[in-house]
Amino acid sequence: MTGPRPGAAAVPPLRRRGLLGLGAALSLPGLALPSLAQATRRNPAELLVGAPPGSAVDLWARGVAPFLERALPRLTLAVRNHPGRSGLDSVSVLAESDASRRVIGVVTTPLLLARAVENGEPFPGTRIAPLAAVVEESMVLVGAHGGPADVAALRELGDRGTLGTPAPGSAAHFAASRLDGRLDLPRFAFPSAAAARQAAMAGHVAAAMLPLPDAIGFLREGKLHGIGIAAARRSPLLPDLATLKEQAVDLVASAQRGFALNPEAPEAFREALLRGLEGVAADPDFAEQCANRGQTPRFLGPEPWGRLLARADAELRRRWAEEPWLPRRA
Repeated sequence: MTGPRPGAAAVPPLRRRGLLGLGAALSLPGLALPSLAQATRRNPAELLVGAPPGSAVDLWARGVAPFLERALPRLTLAVRNHPGRSGLDSVSVLAESDASRRVIGVVTTPLLLARAVENGEPFPGTRIAPLAAVVEESMVLVGAHGGPADVAALRELGDRGTLGTPAPGSAAHFAASRLDGRLDLPRFAFPSAAAARQAAMAGHVAAAMLPLPDAIGFLREGKLHGIGIAAARRSPLLPDLATLKEQAVDLVASAQRGFALNPEAPEAFREALLRGLEGVAADPDFAEQCANRGQTPRFLGPEPWGRLLARADAELRRRWAEEPWLPRRA
């Protein structure tokens, strides 16, 4: 094999501190990258991304790959994009792949689980084997400067204000729905987090619930005002931003990014990956990259990661039965 398969791109190894992404690695002068043929002879593995190139999931996968290669020096990764039905097609690819092929699936929750529920499909964890999560993303309530300063001010608006969210099925959309009865603002779902963020900056909505990665740069630059973070404690990334719990709203909400394998994957490969991913979560360079992106390293091994996914799936199915977040299909 002398060239990449269609849709696959070789991911270069990380060489030095401060190299925080694939693009930087590709442009670093003097960095010798192995050919794909050389990589194939080493220890090839495929990172399966159920989203198109350039998407948030794809960029995250390409950003974490060099750190995994650093933790497992004999491993070389190639990213393969297999978009389709918001990641559900990639679940099928992983579940039906040759277990000896060393395929690692990227999993983002709750989004992947929500798409399975919407499509009437079983819990993905019955088809693939959750391996580990390495990143957590908190949800944050933001607004325009000059708008409501805190939760109390939002509560006073009542139905005179609107709470913007990203698209239904997203972590931020679910977090906002959990405010019903505690913050009685009518909700409006935008097509994306970027659209909800822009509406908040322009003052078209009183506030928006967003994933922290979609807000942190604008908060740091003073383009958005932080109202509260849906976390158990204040984030070290924004230490001056009060939690919602501090403002009498007991809400903790986050998204997780992690990985899964074919259930029949070789045990030696599985164990090596687990060690590598635990090393990634503890890597100070990875922590620096996460801090820049508004994420928090948090390692969850197979059992806690599997339990988290199962609990989230059960909760989403209960919600869908009681009050679907999308119109039911005829």
